[in-house]
Amino acid sequence: MATHEAPRVEVPKPHTFSGKRDAKELDNFLWHMERYFEAIALTDEATNVRTATLYLTDNATLWWRRRFADIEKGTCTIDTWDAFKREIKRQFYPEDVAYLARKSMKCLKHIGSIHEYVKEFSTLMLEIPNMAENELLFNFMDNLQSWAEQELRRRGVQDLATTMVVVESLVDYRKGDSSKPKLPSKGNQAKGGGDKGSRDYTSKEGSNKGPSGKDGKGKDKRKEFAPKTNCFLCDGPHWARDYPKKKALNAMIEENEQEGDAKVGSLQLLNALRPSRCDSFPIGVSADSCPLNGP
Repeated sequence: MATHEAPRVEVPKPHTFSGKRDAKELDNFLWHMERYFEAIALTDEATNVRTATLYLTDNATLWWRRRFADIEKGTCTIDTWDAFKREIKRQFYPEDVAYLARKSMKCLKHIGSIHEYVKEFSTLMLEIPNMAENELLFNFMDNLQSWAEQELRRRGVQDLATTMVVVESLVDYRKGDSSKPKLPSKGNQAKGGGDKGSRDYTSKEGSNKGPSGKDGKGKDKRKEFAPKTNCFLCDGPHWARDYPKKKALNAMIEENEQEGDAKVGSLQLLNALRPSRCDSFPIGVSADSCPLNGP
């Protein structure tokens, strides 16, 4: 009878530890190493220690080289996993981590988003392993903003895990949403603010576009002055000098001027043909014989 072997699962390698004096980083390294030992079914204590030292880098490697030299001399013994954790924490674990975490938790306030507050509280909580559940719950709710705390009490949450899930589902409430752009007030425009240039200038391209948004005949993209008042000839949106029928208007004006000159000439000719005034006529001379213009 053939036996089927269980498929082998590829276990991801744990992250290395560089010797940084950070409680969270060291705790994560030790936790991932223990999960790795379980995944590969490694139970021998001495082998666990030797395997963990392969993932030490930088300052952590220098520390282990000194400790390994002491082991060879027989001055110390590190042959169990608990002994290894104790020695590495004594070297790289910051002092008074729990005390400093308690102080930070006491000063922590819900000022930004709820997600950021939950993240910061969770980080501090992991650095205080001996704090009771009810004390953690009290600190978490006491540091929240009043509206979030009232909502949690209304829902009647009893444990910290449920409280964190519920509070992250709430929508942040802030007085005045700064993300919305503020429109300029009329007062600011009256005092000299506002976009005055946008009212005095316009692009030639924009003036040629119809309601459908397509370009008109003119494709010149240069900007030009737009008059504040319309043309007094046709009431159009342009200067009088740019009147579209300017040539025809000039021709009419020239024709009128010529007609006016002709009329003036006719009047002058008529005036020249008028008879001169005769105050008295000689005896025997009639008015018809008086010269028209002078003697």
